[in-house]
Amino acid sequence: MGKERIVVAFQGEPGSYSEKATRDYFGDSVATMPCRNFAGIFAAIHEERATYGMLPVENSLAGTVVPAYDLLIDHDLRVQGEIIVRIEHCLMAPAGTDLKDIKRARSHHQALAQCENNLKRLGIQAIDHYDTAGAARDLSNRPEPGTAAIASALAAETYNLEILIQNLEDLDVNFTRFFILGRMDPPRGEKNKTSIIFTTRHVPGALFSVMGELAKHELNLTKIESRPRRNRPWHYLFYVDFEGHEDDEGVRQALLGILKQSSMLKVLGSYPAAEYPLRVEPPEEIIEPK
Repeated sequence: MGKERIVVAFQGEPGSYSEKATRDYFGDSVATMPCRNFAGIFAAIHEERATYGMLPVENSLAGTVVPAYDLLIDHDLRVQGEIIVRIEHCLMAPAGTDLKDIKRARSHHQALAQCENNLKRLGIQAIDHYDTAGAARDLSNRPEPGTAAIASALAAETYNLEILIQNLEDLDVNFTRFFILGRMDPPRGEKNKTSIIFTTRHVPGALFSVMGELAKHELNLTKIESRPRRNRPWHYLFYVDFEGHEDDEGVRQALLGILKQSSMLKVLGSYPAAEYPLRVEPPEEIIEPK
């Protein structure tokens, strides 16, 4: 039998940071499936049009991607792994464009905010667009004098645009964490992480009792965040990541204890943990046009 063809669904246009994460994780030869929204990723996997999904769940500057976690509650997919991607914004334009002629730059509002200081220093007006890669695609299809796009280097390559400035972002500590989603449990890695969602009873000390199960079994917590429950005002969901695999005895005992202490527990999966970058080299100084 031939090797099964892997198709990975992601949200956004070709050339987006989600596609970059896909290619970084699976390799450049992987087949990709752009989706209009996050819900499209889940639908593609459930309907077996895609093998996996690449879902952004957290950004080091903007925080948790709330719609992603809402969908994780609603769907029974398993986290297969995680990848941390450095977000490197590039200023790009059609080939032959001179940087000094750029007066406007289009991109998603988050990308524009992350490049705000450098855009002001260069005298470039920020123009909001629905998507980073979409801004690059639209500029490639309809070039406008004096207009550039801000997107990934992959978007520049995808749409045949020339990068005028690499690393336009104001801060060099911009990372996005992605979950790789699938239908099955993944093989365990050398270092593993487990992600869960739970709710507690509305009584004093309920959260303390649940978290005490992790402490009792010496499990290192790597993330905790609360979100309001959509169907119960003033009650909360807790998203928790910790080191360890659900097949480990200590993790099994902790999950059993959490199940007894909580009113709902959902295990999103145990999966190989990504290496978290602690330091990056600062980008080269941006040279202002004369």
